[in-house]
Parts: sequence; structure tokens; C-alpha cells
Amino acid sequence: MSHPPSPAVPAAGTPITLHIWPPYENTLSFDVSGVEALLHTQLAIPGRFSIAYTANPDSAPSGQLPYLTHGLHNANTFPSIAKYVAQLRDARDLNESLSTMEKAQFLARIAHVQSDYGDLVAHVLYSLRLNWWKVTRPAMASMLPVPQRYYVPSRIRESYRPRLEAAELWDIPGIEQEEEEDRTSAFRKDRRRKKETKAQKFKRVFEREKVIDKARAFLSSYAALLGERQYFNPHADSPTTLDVVFAAHTHILMNISFVDPLLRNLLSESYPGLVAHAKAVQTAAFPDTQSFPPTVPLDLSVSLKSLIPTPRLSLWTWSRRTVELTEEERRFRRARWGWIGLAVTSVVLYVVFLRPTVVFIVPGGSGVGGQYDMDDDLQEREEEGEEEGDEDEDEVENEDDPEDDE
Repeated sequence: MSHPPSPAVPAAGTPITLHIWPPYENTLSFDVSGVEALLHTQLAIPGRFSIAYTANPDSAPSGQLPYLTHGLHNANTFPSIAKYVAQLRDARDLNESLSTMEKAQFLARIAHVQSDYGDLVAHVLYSLRLNWWKVTRPAMASMLPVPQRYYVPSRIRESYRPRLEAAELWDIPGIEQEEEEDRTSAFRKDRRRKKETKAQKFKRVFEREKVIDKARAFLSSYAALLGERQYFNPHADSPTTLDVVFAAHTHILMNISFVDPLLRNLLSESYPGLVAHAKAVQTAAFPDTQSFPPTVPLDLSVSLKSLIPTPRLSLWTWSRRTVELTEEERRFRRARWGWIGLAVTSVVLYVVFLRPTVVFIVPGGSGVGGQYDMDDDLQEREEEGEEEGDEDEDEVENEDDPEDDE
């Protein structure tokens, strides 16, 4: 089932570009939302878009990745991208085989997955300190130019902190505590063992087990929903939007070598069906390497351009953009040049007909109202010169008087 194009959608032939985080290790993108957007767009409009890898959220109109550009239109966040792509000509509806009731149920499940599964993935990436310092932060820094690599990763981590604190998934003890003990001296180990009570040890183990129990409860419900099928779709052997969203989260957990593989081990050991589900969705989107969309190389140049974006004014770029203009873009351009012409004409008419007079005002100057007058200034200088000449003559006469008296 295809949707008629919306009147606001640019004309056919206008390039569609999806901006996402670059891949890391075996991932399609380092961000869950980027994987969601890539899989969904590829399944809906295969071969009709390109990928622009970017690691700087500040380059996005909304300040976050991913986002999609199509002419003058921007779609930010995965729900907006999916909604925009669905209204393009000949776009495939991933949920066309579902009934109205099933679509509503799947929509609720998508929100549930993005909330609970998203919390678990964010916990592994940002909350477990060993993963953060040895995997997540170095990966982000390698993708960012200077100086963003020094502050953007920490800023992104802090943005997840309130969400994880609300879910009780922040600052959970990890295996880094055991490694820290291995690096300390024997004397400090003994002191730490004496200091740490049995209650504290129990709490540390209990917190990690609580995360595993929470993940197990979530994953078990979707493993039961999937059953023996390849996808969550009960009517067709093709992925739905729910499949895309769920598979994107599993894809991140299974394709990054985490130092603290808390959830990766749980998935591979207890839920192999969900791991196979993520691989099936990826295979449906990209059956071979030739099906992957064209990409724009990641620019890691170290320059001030990463701080101050400058327009490209080359003749080749200008001519290429002119060819790609749509009717809507031409209308905006004509309106812009019309406004500029009106402003210039107004200034010219003001100067020609009103003939404004420029008057320089010097504080303390002579003339009317403090107006600077060159003739008055010259006359004052001449008078001061005559007075100084008279004073010199008087001094000479006074010096001659004593000799006359003698």
C-alpha cells in the first residue's frame, strides 16, 4: 500500500539524506535511534536516499541525531522520520498487514520498547563506568573533531543521567570495582576488605542482579510475543516498525565489545531467538552489500570549521544547487531578492530626495550650538599667537630696565 505524496513534499528527484552517527565495530550506527532510522528508511524507500555520517549533534536542526533532510524539509527524531518517509511517493508501509487494533497495540509496544529497552541500553553505554571510560567515551571521541571530542561525550552522558536515575539504573556497581581491587596493593586490599561489610557486599551484588532481573522480565515478554516466528508480524513474513525498533536495541548490545557485557551475555545465553530476530531484520533491510545506500565520507578535519560553519561559495557548488532548485525554493529565492531590492531602493530614494546634512559636533567647540567652525578656530589660534608675542616683548623690556637704572 503506497501513500500519495503530500503537497508539502519536494518534487521527485530532490535528494534525500539521512544523517546518523557513524558505525562502530560491527554496528550500522553507534546510536540506537540511528539504527532505527536507517533500517526503517531502507525498508520503506530502498535505494532512494543516501547517508551522511556525523558525530556532532550540534549540526542537527534540533540539536540531536538522527535527522533527515529532503530539500527544505527536515525530519528530526525517529518517529518524525518514519512519519515523513511514509508520505513519500511509492513508500512501503511496514505495518500495512496489521489491523487497526493491531496497529494501536504495536504503537504502544514501540513506546514500551523505546522506554524500557532504551533504558537498559543506555545503562550499558553510559552508566556502567568501565564501559563508559573504555568503550563509549573513546568511541565518541574518535568520531568527533577537536574541540568537540573533549566535551560532547560528557554532555551526552549527562543528558541520559536524569532518565537513568528515574529508572534506578544510574551508578549501579559494575565489574570495575573488582578490577580496581586487582590494581591496588595488598595492604589496601586488606583495609578495603575490613572496611566493606557483608551488607555492603550484598548490596553491590543485589544491585546488579536487580538490573538483570529487570532485563529478563522485559526480554521474556517479547520472546513470548515472537514465539517461533521470524518477526513480530503475525500475518506476513516481513518486519514491522516494532521489529525495526526492537532489533535496533539488540543490534547495539550484540555488536559492540563491551568490557562489562552485562546484557550481552544475558541475550546470547538466554534469548538466542531475539538475537536471531535482530539479524533477520538487518538481513531483510540489507540482503547484500550492494543494497547499502551510498554514503558521504565522515569529515574528521581539525579546523575552525567545526566551530564556525562557513558557506561554500564556489562556482561549481552554486551552479549545482541552482539546477537542483525546486519550485518552492525558487519562490523563496525570488521573495528574498525582492526584499533586498526594496531595501536598497528605499535607501537610494531617501538620499536623493531628502538630501540629509551631515553635521559634526565637537564638545566645547566654538560656533553655534557647539558646531565646529574652521574659520573661528583659525582666528583663535592667531589671537593666541599675538598674545604670546606681546608677552615676550614685555619680558625683554623688563630685562633691559635694570641696566638703564644703573
